[in-house]
Amino acid sequence: MSNDEERAPLTFAEVYRRARAAGAGAVPSFDFERGLADLAAWIDREVDVVEETEQDLAPAVAHRSPTELRGRQDLLAELLALAERPEHGPAVLVGQAGAGKSALVAALAELMRGWGRQVWWISAADLAGFSMGVARVVRDLGGSLTDVESVTKGAADGPDRLWRLLDRSPLGWLLVIDNADDPWTLAAPGAPAGVQDGAGWARASRHGLVVVTSRETDDRMWTGARTIGVGHLGVADAAQVLRDLAPQAGDETGARALARRLGGLPLALQLAGRYLRSGVAQWPTFTEYDRALGGLEGTMVDRAAELSLDGLARHGVPQARELMRLASCYAPDSIPTRILPTTGLQEALDGLSGVGLIQESPASITLHPAVTDASRAHLEGPEVWQSAIGHLVGALRELSFGQPEHWPQYRLLGQHLLALLDTAAHRVGHEHLALLVEATAEVTRALIHSGAGRAAGTLGQIALARCAALGEEHRAVLRVRHYLAWAVADAGDLARAEAIYLDVLGVRRRVLGDSDPDTLDSRHELAWIASRLGRWAEAEQRYRDTLRDRLVLAAPDVRETLTTRHELAYAMARQGRTEEARRAFEDVLRDRRRVLSDLAPQTLQTQHAIAWITARQGRWAEAEGLYRALLDLRSVLETDHPHVLLTLHELAWTIARQGRRAEAEAIYRRVLERRRRTLGDDHPDTDTTRWALRELQRGRIVDAVHPA
Repeated sequence: MSNDEERAPLTFAEVYRRARAAGAGAVPSFDFERGLADLAAWIDREVDVVEETEQDLAPAVAHRSPTELRGRQDLLAELLALAERPEHGPAVLVGQAGAGKSALVAALAELMRGWGRQVWWISAADLAGFSMGVARVVRDLGGSLTDVESVTKGAADGPDRLWRLLDRSPLGWLLVIDNADDPWTLAAPGAPAGVQDGAGWARASRHGLVVVTSRETDDRMWTGARTIGVGHLGVADAAQVLRDLAPQAGDETGARALARRLGGLPLALQLAGRYLRSGVAQWPTFTEYDRALGGLEGTMVDRAAELSLDGLARHGVPQARELMRLASCYAPDSIPTRILPTTGLQEALDGLSGVGLIQESPASITLHPAVTDASRAHLEGPEVWQSAIGHLVGALRELSFGQPEHWPQYRLLGQHLLALLDTAAHRVGHEHLALLVEATAEVTRALIHSGAGRAAGTLGQIALARCAALGEEHRAVLRVRHYLAWAVADAGDLARAEAIYLDVLGVRRRVLGDSDPDTLDSRHELAWIASRLGRWAEAEQRYRDTLRDRLVLAAPDVRETLTTRHELAYAMARQGRTEEARRAFEDVLRDRRRVLSDLAPQTLQTQHAIAWITARQGRWAEAEGLYRALLDLRSVLETDHPHVLLTLHELAWTIARQGRRAEAEAIYRRVLERRRRTLGDDHPDTDTTRWALRELQRGRIVDAVHPA
């Protein structure tokens, strides 16, 4: 490129292609041993790097300024070399907030995408988001339903399942785990925090590279990783960042003085440069801005943010400061705009985005964690915290835990609830503390329904610890403990779950009474635990007692009552009283069709139970017809859906009992293949079908045991 040509704005994805197109005289053939330094030099000499927005990049890095990578070419080259030899990883980028760790990894990610490599980006800022991010990777890799459930429920073999899939995937992938400021997030159950023993979520592999970013600088957390420190920029690079962002603000001498004042911290440099080039700058030169900073107290990020807010207020956008204070109560990433103040909202968002204090998406904003910390430091009194709680609770009330389409919103709002539990619980009174705990109960229930049992359990435990001031008899506290027991049971520890349910029931009976709706919920779940443990007579009696008291308070067709009636019928069936159970199921089916719909999942659940009861009574042809009708009703589901496969498995049983063994064997084979693919070879349902098929081939028929 001649000196007279305009320097080309390129994305990182274009850099390598442009370098190679320039010919051997411009850059040598790209060899990781010899070419990295030459490529870095070519980038610095010939290219102004800008970033493309990618949907699966974390929000916090989706719109980085090109100047954030100035002075980082050596670190980028080190990461590229490690990507070529990932068995020497994983890499952990450590440094203080605002050092530019995420921007550096975003540059690496874009380069690797440009080479056609697979890139995944997971935020480890909160456990629910991390679990869902890992689950997305597992699904992308073709993992089974069991693999996904192991990850989301926090099973001990979750990390091993992920890594079996990664080590079978094509070479050259990149997995970014961003904002792992709590090293325990990366640990396998029972293993040390961070990356120490090679058994957690971040490991070395010949197939691809894991890169972690963290503010945790304790080397003991990262003994099993390649640690790369990301520090401050030197004066020359820092000054150039300022001149790139605000070329009209002064000369090199002024830029260097301001760079020294800001300590070379990339985030502070960005905020200063964005302010100086904006239309709201009261101090429009490097020298004037340097002088204004000197008159303030706090961190440089704090001082820069306050000068920007002052400038917006002077230009008619005073609500920007109010918005920043409220937003700082939440987690920094993906704050929905619907939980922010509505007065002058768009004007405030435009102003804050213009000075670099937020990154705006269509329905959310993201703050840098250091900006969040700086803004929180200005909160005095409980009023803003109370307002933040009120906005969050209002958004949660618009959702329904039983609707899968709402589950992503529960997970999103859950990270902000967790932030409020950490930062607001000790700053507000009992009224707002109770609102936080009620919100925790709702989010915990939704997380369990969505399969995120591990995150649900962690959220419940944190809430109980932060909100102990309410006392163990508070209704909201008891609800959180109730759902915590559910999460424990969901993880397979039925004995511990039963102990929690019994304790909660004792308190609820004493405080609320035996027939309070919450007490009845505890009684119902204890019956369910008894059924899970095979204590069918006890389960039946508990269900009968619960149903008797539910009917005192509500009609027999209320959802909760219908659930108790259904499970009571199943307890009867498991004790051999099939005709009595059939009549009970038929009553429930009639009411569920009327109250819900013919196609509601609960309605189909009861219809399925009737088909199974019919088969248990030896009415094989009639049962076959019922199963085939059920398959027609479930045709809206995917062919690999667990409910469809369960129906097919039991259909094969009824066909085998009618002597059509070849037809039954064909169906069993189809179910086995699909269960292996979707659930995994080691899932109990897969084992059940494998056993039934094997026995059928030996001339024996295995009767199906229908789940509750």
